[in-house]
Amino acid sequence: MIRTFAFAVSLLVAGSSMAEPARFKFTAGQNLTYTVVQTTKATETLIDEKTSKPVDQENLTKHTVVRRWKVADVDDKGIATLQMTILSLKWERTLPDGKLDAFDSSKPDDLNKTEMAKLIGPVLAVLRVDATGKVVEVKQGGQGSPNRFLIELPFKIVLPESGPKEGQTWDRAFTIKLDPPHGTGETYEATQKYTAKAPVNSFTTIGLSTTIKELPSTVADQIPLLPMMLEGDVYFQESTGKYYAARLKLKKELLNHAGEGTKYVFESVYIEDLKAE
Repeated sequence: MIRTFAFAVSLLVAGSSMAEPARFKFTAGQNLTYTVVQTTKATETLIDEKTSKPVDQENLTKHTVVRRWKVADVDDKGIATLQMTILSLKWERTLPDGKLDAFDSSKPDDLNKTEMAKLIGPVLAVLRVDATGKVVEVKQGGQGSPNRFLIELPFKIVLPESGPKEGQTWDRAFTIKLDPPHGTGETYEATQKYTAKAPVNSFTTIGLSTTIKELPSTVADQIPLLPMMLEGDVYFQESTGKYYAARLKLKKELLNHAGEGTKYVFESVYIEDLKAE
């Protein structure tokens, strides 16, 4: 009887260790639509030339984007071809003088109608993504640098070979390339670390943070890299194989970026949620 019980337990342990790892589940024709709301505040302290006293300038921006990834195809290796379109875009900026500059793609002015026709609706990018979430190929980069999809993944995370289970950590290495207008092609080696946290309801919670191996020695040159260093939690559901949400943020202070006594403070909050189709 004891032997029988021990054998049954060993089967259960073996079965649990052989459990299938979590993977994205892509289906041809599937639409994954996300609403992204990102608020960024940049506060710059400069020295007034006339008074020699510090003066603060604040720029506040808010972007609201509805973005769709359509699964055009899935090959026999489980690699999906994804087509990205933007369904709507709203942009608001509060200038240092307090004035509001806003734009809404649903109500474009005459000067922007042509540009909006190119941006809202058409396929802007085509990627191949495997079942772990890794970008295998950027087939069409659309507007901006194709490298941005290797920096900020479509679904924010790459899943580990096994698991994830609570407490597990893993990472991915990638290269940041700063193309104009943010740079002139400079490259920086970066690592994104993932940590499996306690599940929330039916979601696997994965914390992420990004570190850059060697930041530029000049403080001002670090500013374009700050938006790529957000950290927080990503929510993935193993049963459906879908990325559902992200809650990321960053607050970073850089001293003496424009001379002695100056300061640059960058704050950003990123919220993304899967919309019901």
